[in-house]
Amino acid sequence: MTAAIGKRTAKMGTTAYANLLMEAQPQIIHDERTHKRALGWIDQLMKMRKLSTAEQTLLELLSKLVNDYEEQIFPTPNLPPREILQHLLENSGMSQAEFARTIGLPRSTVSEVLTGKRGLSVENAFRLADFFHVQPTLFLERR
Repeated sequence: MTAAIGKRTAKMGTTAYANLLMEAQPQIIHDERTHKRALGWIDQLMKMRKLSTAEQTLLELLSKLVNDYEEQIFPTPNLPPREILQHLLENSGMSQAEFARTIGLPRSTVSEVLTGKRGLSVENAFRLADFFHVQPTLFLERR
């Protein structure tokens, strides 16, 4: 990994992605060493202020490879979103009322979600994911 990815790719034009691929050598991740290498590239790309199209494409590819590997190692539990929320809320040490105020949701909404009377909107799933530092898909209904 080089610190000058952005400068080099801006000069390369149409061959930028091919050159990035040769340098990054992304591959299906089967071990921790390859996982860490991909995470290093992702970290470097995420620190850049503006990504070229080639860099954005590489970032998407690496993110997909890392996500696939992590899903194998740490599969997302097949639990209803309300149970995941209940677990995270209990571990936070906050009351429902405190949590509702902090997250900016009506207390009744939090209560109804936890009792299964209502689901979460996509917007609220992202809000909860942001708060708990988890993936928003944990709070969306799976079929």
